[in-house]
Amino acid sequence: MQIDISFRHMEPSDTLRDYADEKIRRVIRKHIRDDFDAQITLAVEKFRHIAKLHLTYKGISIKCEESSEDMYQSIDLALDKLESQIKRYKGKLRAHKPAAMNASRMLDVAVVALPEAEVEEEAEEVAAAAEPVEVSESAKIIKHESLALAEMSMDDAAMKLSLEDLPVVVFINADTKQTCVLYRLEDGKCGMISLDK
Repeated sequence: MQIDISFRHMEPSDTLRDYADEKIRRVIRKHIRDDFDAQITLAVEKFRHIAKLHLTYKGISIKCEESSEDMYQSIDLALDKLESQIKRYKGKLRAHKPAAMNASRMLDVAVVALPEAEVEEEAEEVAAAAEPVEVSESAKIIKHESLALAEMSMDDAAMKLSLEDLPVVVFINADTKQTCVLYRLEDGKCGMISLDK
């Protein structure tokens, strides 16, 4: 996470810098758990105190600007606008969930629990096998459901994965119409598997 704060046409202030840094961290941490980059520019033009914010997160860029007669108020207004834009984007991602009757594809999902002794052994077999490995009889299905797959772009799927802090997103790629699985890698990047042949 990197936050750069710069001052234009005004003297740099540690108090303002600390205030802006603390406030943006608090606002963004409510919605984003991964690393992000933010640039804050504080400027004075005549009687206007201007706060410009630029958030970069997983290839998505959000900009906002607010001004008032007080720099602290300008920072608060800009952060309110930034939070509103993040919420709007998250709402857009949730709106991708289609109604079951309109879904062109359904996905059957089962959550399986293995006894602790078998977890490592099963994981090694799955990693080494070219074909699916049968789950042992001692495994228990904890949950089973059918989900309607949403059609979305790769960018929207990546944003959904990050903003909703999910391990995977299964979706219909809006460009290729293929069923895809987007998953998080250990280095924070994303990997994708296409399920259709």
